Amino acid sequence: MAQRPFQTGAVVNLDAGESVKDVVVCAVPTKKRFEIKFLGINGFGHPNQPLFHAVHVTTKSVLGIYPIAVTGVAEIAEPEFPARYFGSQEAMLYAEPKSDVIFTVARKNTTGSVRVFINLCGMLIDV
Repeated sequence: MAQRPFQTGAVVNLDAGESVKDVVVCAVPTKKRFEIKFLGINGFGHPNQPLFHAVHVTTKSVLGIYPIAVTGVAEIAEPEFPARYFGSQEAMLYAEPKSDVIFTVARKNTTGSVRVFINLCGMLIDV
């Protein structure tokens, strides 16, 4: 069974007034399974404005939604984005061939803009 390292990423931008957005991080190629081994997020927003982050993958035709825990928040000297949210974690997620890997960012308080980067790495496996 052939396999090769694979890394991908995406950015979600929420404008003032927007509460949730989904983006397709990648479309898994035909005859390949994406085994996600590690993920990291790096977000920019506002203090005391919690964000919800999740990755969606389809395995054996079943959609799974996996929240990502933020491990830190730091205030930074940036007027548009005065807080930085970050986290990374080991994962064992499997996305089947021809499925989309989706990343969601959501918030309750829609004041100001938010920008969140996600990176996923793992292996593309022949199936």
